[in-house]
Amino acid sequence: MIDLPCLSRRSALRLLGGAAGLGGTRLARAQPAPAIGTGGRLTVSTWGGITSDGIRDHVGPEFEKLTGAKLAFDIGGQGARYNKLLAQKGNPSADVFFGTDESVVGGLRAGVLQPTDQAAVPNFADVQPWAVSVKAPAAGQIAGVPYTMISYALAYDPTAVKTPPTSWGDLWRPEFAGKLAFAAAGHSQMPALVILAAELAGGSLTNIDLGFAKLAQLRPNKLTFFWTDWAPMLKTGDTVAATEFDYYLEAMKLQGYPIDYVFPTEGAIGSPELVAMVAGTKNRELAQVFMNLMIDPKVQEAFAVSTFQGPTNRKTQVPAAVAARMSYGDDKLKRVRFFDPVLCLDNRPAWTERMTTEVIPAWQSR
Repeated sequence: MIDLPCLSRRSALRLLGGAAGLGGTRLARAQPAPAIGTGGRLTVSTWGGITSDGIRDHVGPEFEKLTGAKLAFDIGGQGARYNKLLAQKGNPSADVFFGTDESVVGGLRAGVLQPTDQAAVPNFADVQPWAVSVKAPAAGQIAGVPYTMISYALAYDPTAVKTPPTSWGDLWRPEFAGKLAFAAAGHSQMPALVILAAELAGGSLTNIDLGFAKLAQLRPNKLTFFWTDWAPMLKTGDTVAATEFDYYLEAMKLQGYPIDYVFPTEGAIGSPELVAMVAGTKNRELAQVFMNLMIDPKVQEAFAVSTFQGPTNRKTQVPAAVAARMSYGDDKLKRVRFFDPVLCLDNRPAWTERMTTEVIPAWQSR
């Protein structure tokens, strides 16, 4: 029997930002952000754990020195935090929002996120072009700051798996049946996985039905949103393979989990992570300073070393040993595939419905 998250069908449709309704380090910068010195507080809506710890350690001290303001945190999963923005539209409690490129596209459409002036974020001029996956509404604006690059990969227990996987198609290997942790229907990477499954079955975006039929043949025993959902099952041997983000997998290695991973031959799923300004914030200038710091080369280097999240600023220097363990560098990025966030957003409601009504019931019956 598959182990499902505590998630209703309605909740699944709202995850990833209510898609159904989306219709310290001392820094030296060549282009410094203005020192505001006004005090106050900037509330950051972000993930907990690795991400919030990195912000506190590597951004907080310099932000306070530049502005006199302190950081406060609204921590949680992306879907819950996005739904909070929707509920608080017009009177938000957060000032900046951390999310995937798809959620930023949706937030701009819904009017809960807003673009900002590129001139107010000077470090943006050094961001790698491949990281700018969300188009700005107008010239001279940016939709958000892509502060890091992570990839969704295929993980396995090397002590239990004799032949390491090489392809997304290996998820269907008989030895993984009933021992696979797989992305839940509301996971940020599910649209990309649907497309990949369709392609593996001989289909495409124009024949996506084959993707759902292919996914229905899987036999996962755990549906997940975070690595902590399935990590205990790895140690007991109940799970021997999983789909997961590379930086989480590197963190698991450090904690002694029996884990390794590959970027499949079809490409790992690239996921630029962004920080965007919340519409209606009363701390616009503070938000701009914060966004600029998130893509400062020294901040990005510190983030990379401590979290294994790939930097997006082309001036960032990362030690070779660290670079080898993240989505970074031309050779590594050649093995990463990017999916259009607008396409994923537009298809998410219908595809989530099909996952919850067609695919998951098939999993539960096997």
